[in-house]
Amino acid sequence: MPRLFAVFSLCLLAACGSRPPASEQTTSTLEPVTSKRDSTSAVSEAAKEWVAVESGEGGQKNGTVPGGDCGLELYVEGAWERRQSVACPAGGQVRFLIAGDVGLPSTTLANTLITAKSFCAAKGCDIGLLPGDLLYDDGLRAAEYWSLIWDQGFAQLGFPFAAVLGNHEYRHEPNPQLKRQAIAKADGRKGLISPSSSYALRLVDPDRQTLIAIAAVDTDSVSNPSPEMPGLGEEALSAACGTGAPVVWLGHHPPSSQGRHHTHEAHVESALRARLKRLTTDGCKVVVATAGHDHDLQVYGPDCQELGMPGVVVSGPAARGFRAAGPPHLSPCPVEGHSVSRAFAGLGTSGGFAWMSLDPTAGKLVVQLIEAPGAGEAKVLSSDSWAY
Repeated sequence: MPRLFAVFSLCLLAACGSRPPASEQTTSTLEPVTSKRDSTSAVSEAAKEWVAVESGEGGQKNGTVPGGDCGLELYVEGAWERRQSVACPAGGQVRFLIAGDVGLPSTTLANTLITAKSFCAAKGCDIGLLPGDLLYDDGLRAAEYWSLIWDQGFAQLGFPFAAVLGNHEYRHEPNPQLKRQAIAKADGRKGLISPSSSYALRLVDPDRQTLIAIAAVDTDSVSNPSPEMPGLGEEALSAACGTGAPVVWLGHHPPSSQGRHHTHEAHVESALRARLKRLTTDGCKVVVATAGHDHDLQVYGPDCQELGMPGVVVSGPAARGFRAAGPPHLSPCPVEGHSVSRAFAGLGTSGGFAWMSLDPTAGKLVVQLIEAPGAGEAKVLSSDSWAY
């Protein structure tokens, strides 16, 4: 068993103390993210810190609304079915934690989890999004890894997560089918939503009015098309768009990116943008496309790269840290020059995630990109908002 995995696993079972969250530091300029600690030397300290999440100390303040629960409903065989009851979002704002590429138990992932716990305690998180690459390494380790990453990891944050598959669940390492099996088997466990390769989910109020919908899609079917692949998920898109509510697209590959993958996957991004634009042209209220894949943090406002595009949020450094930057072709935005364009990259072992608040009544979206250079250290790299 690899050393990082062993230490991470043992410390999750120990009784370790917690560190108070560090003060937030804010910057709004385009700059590379740099590492502040070495992953090997820090693993023991970071893994020990993570146990505080399991203990439930200092949990997030959800801000429930008196008078009844909201619910998450899954679209199943032509009808919406109640999946689980959840607290109604405070102030009508649905708050998301977005963490992509989580598939490796590591000190970087421990830092991401500890920092997410502190951040959500302060800001509130209602729904988590896991946009693919949920498991790296040989699929023979999938069940063991997923127990750490999900059951003893993100599940302990105390709110439901919707997950989709990435390219590493289909290829690259041996036995990818075992990865898909481990994730499918965990569907419904401790708040995980992963019923199939694509699906539609919606959040409803006590009167069953839809607040927001999520279209979870399989973008590797676009990146690596073949008869064996399940397809992007047209039924899921139709069901989510059919609610008439604001729609959050959840996929692995980003439709716009300045990450390293752009150099050889620009055609995949283009194909995803084309599908998103057809949705918006047809009246679907897609307000943001969330993704991982590139191991960095990025956000683009509506119409940045092409007219008719929703905003884009890329969150991919959660477990493996940051990669070097790719081509800066979206800085500034080539079409709508005044639209938001942020990209934070640079080789380093910091973790990170994105936080997003969607107000379906006011029609406003707020996105913050958060670096986690250490356990409980939240560095706010950018904070942006726009109307939709």
